[in-house]
Amino acid sequence: MEHNQLNNNKPYDVCIVGAGVAGATMAAYLGKHGKRVAIVERNLKERDVIIGELLQPGGVQYLQKMGLKFFLDDIDAQPVTGYDIILDGKDFVIPYPHQNGEPTGYGFRNGKFVRNMRKYILSLSNVTVIEGRVTELPEKNDDIQGVRFLAKGAEKEETIHAPLTIVSDGALSKFRDKLSKPDNKVTGFFLGILLKDCILPYPGHGHLVMGNHSPFVLYPVTSDFTRVLIDFPGEKPPKLDTGLKKYLTETFLPPMPQQVKPAFLNAVEEGNFKMFPNHRLPASPVLKMGAVLLGDSLNMRHPLTGGGMTAAFADVKNLGDNLLAIKDFQNRKQINTAVKKFYDTRHLGNQTINILADGLYGVVNNPGLRVAFFEYVNRGGKYADEPIAILAGINKDKKLLKKHFIGLASYGTKNKLKSAGIKEIGDTYGMVKAAVRIITPLLLSEKPDLATRVMLKTLIKGDTVISDINLRI
Repeated sequence: MEHNQLNNNKPYDVCIVGAGVAGATMAAYLGKHGKRVAIVERNLKERDVIIGELLQPGGVQYLQKMGLKFFLDDIDAQPVTGYDIILDGKDFVIPYPHQNGEPTGYGFRNGKFVRNMRKYILSLSNVTVIEGRVTELPEKNDDIQGVRFLAKGAEKEETIHAPLTIVSDGALSKFRDKLSKPDNKVTGFFLGILLKDCILPYPGHGHLVMGNHSPFVLYPVTSDFTRVLIDFPGEKPPKLDTGLKKYLTETFLPPMPQQVKPAFLNAVEEGNFKMFPNHRLPASPVLKMGAVLLGDSLNMRHPLTGGGMTAAFADVKNLGDNLLAIKDFQNRKQINTAVKKFYDTRHLGNQTINILADGLYGVVNNPGLRVAFFEYVNRGGKYADEPIAILAGINKDKKLLKKHFIGLASYGTKNKLKSAGIKEIGDTYGMVKAAVRIITPLLLSEKPDLATRVMLKTLIKGDTVISDINLRI
């Protein structure tokens, strides 16, 4: 993929570090509205990665609002219309909501999706795409002035000057520490395998498989291939060797849906495995003149629910709209105000995505809670429809999410109490306690108001809170 030539004769409005999902979309959104953008990407070759392959309907909505839904064209993207929740061989299908014209979701290969983005920004005369390595964010009087980079094949570094630098260099961001106070935790690893000619129990659906094993998800990414992502908790990834093949066959073949087993066995035998760390990074930016963080550089959540790209597009739309409202990009005060507004309001677009991702991961790894979750959504109606709307990125009501989260624990508790002995009574108490301890720190990390913050800090300190939970939900 060719890059454009740098031209510093005219001032750039914005410089972007990284042309991945968030960075390339921001370049496209600003570029299509006439802003002069320079974007530097380390490697413009088509990516082969296991992340960013499932776009929830809420993410598709953001692309539509930005006029960029054509990114999904001609990449063999597969419509995804809901989820099949599987526990110990039993399942329950929950469709995405469609009553208000909401779009479907899509599965695809990330590399082809990003290729479409890059192809589009390369076609814009006011967007300069450079393949190279950013080495520095030059500063003057605590004000970021642009980027310094070494172009591919060049011997001498160059500098791009711009009133605003958008840092979107991904999960392993080089400049995150300069612009935030990060608390980045690796919560485990996802092993990714492509299954050829796989027959899913429900075509066009995501499948979440739970049980006495690490959770895994399945979803279509092309007309010929299905992605399976298997969770490996812990600080160290599994070794990609012959021992792994034996472990995968013994541990994950039995709970695999019957129709999927032949394709899974073939893929395991081929051994084309890819690994990626699962991060949890609450947004903690530091407001700095001339710069802003975007995408995985700023905020990450567990990929179990496939909400990452929806959160990224929510941020691109928010920040992009703030920047497009600026009349004079040489007015640094206006730029700083736009960035501050973005940081102050971005949680409204993605707090439910972040909380649900890490909260659901905690639920499916707790034996009592995952049973309660499965039984809860099996009630159907609002008990299934409202949670799936939150997962889809369409409903962003944090109070509703909290209600259903505690509701599933309460429902599971009531079911156990119906035939409880002394041990079961202890288990029911532990179930609600576990739910509170999972969701409380997640709510605290997503900009709660003062009253909620005080209440949550009280909750997390002790067990007296349990008696306050309404078991009638």
